[in-house]
Amino acid sequence: MNRRDALVAFGGLAGLTLGFWPTRSEARLRPPGARPPREFDAKCIRCFRCAEVCPPKAILFDSVLDLRSSDTPFIDAHSRACILCMKCTEVCPTGALEPVTTDLAEAQKTLRMGSPRLDRGRCLPYSGRGVCRLCYYACPYPDSAIELKGPRQAPVFVADACVGCGLCEEACPTDAHAIRIAPAGGALVP
Repeated sequence: MNRRDALVAFGGLAGLTLGFWPTRSEARLRPPGARPPREFDAKCIRCFRCAEVCPPKAILFDSVLDLRSSDTPFIDAHSRACILCMKCTEVCPTGALEPVTTDLAEAQKTLRMGSPRLDRGRCLPYSGRGVCRLCYYACPYPDSAIELKGPRQAPVFVADACVGCGLCEEACPTDAHAIRIAPAGGALVP
């Protein structure tokens, strides 16, 4: 086998392998209005406008070295959550982020960035280490997306009412957060 044949074979194998890699979008919490993962990756032109207008600077970007979806926007709710201002959806030039209403009651009907996952072993009320309520107070939809139950006022999430902004995850005071927002496959519900 000569050098050219080896390069062609290696290139074909690499291309075949790269085609089967899952996109990073499938594992990231995307900004509000994000289209389903593959469509989002195809439409996003990495212009960074969404991050420029984000008041809490919650929108971050994948590493340029990640060849699967480099420089695509995501939110790390553990560090900084989305405040649902929807400014990012207003400036997206390609529609990778679909416009979402700024009316929180209306947004709750269609927006699904992700869904909450609660580790009761880490949650203060469930583990018997006290009353907390920080996730409840941080939620833009208290008594709808999150309710407090029992004498310790333990949080109970209502997944159908939660938009997945991550404010509860950011507010969680435990070292290893008891709340995680699992990214949605697509952000809008018909």
